[in-house]
Amino acid sequence: MKQLLFLLLVTMSAQAQEAKLGRLFSSPEQRAQLDAQRYGAPPADKAAPAPPPEPPPPVELNGVVQRSSGHSTIWLNQTPHNDTKGTLRLSNGQQLRLKPGQRYDPASNTIREVTEVQP
Repeated sequence: MKQLLFLLLVTMSAQAQEAKLGRLFSSPEQRAQLDAQRYGAPPADKAAPAPPPEPPPPVELNGVVQRSSGHSTIWLNQTPHNDTKGTLRLSNGQQLRLKPGQRYDPASNTIREVTEVQP
């Protein structure tokens, strides 16, 4: 009889403990909520710094026509431009003056002759 009573008490005790214990592991959402309560809200995700903008493509002065009327046409990258002085104004305000057959490379900030071999 004592054994039966002992077995009954152990079984009831185990059932009571299982009911109290509940789930042993929390879901990721619950874990995040617990961590937020314990450590405070996580810092806002800082967006990675934007990569620097790509430099504009090189500009090549292909030719210049100056008329007796004072108007001129220049060809930059094989495209005609009217009434220009052959001076390029960069975004930083710097002005460049190219001669026909020269190319300005914004990536390296250099002026080269078109016939030069690139390193």
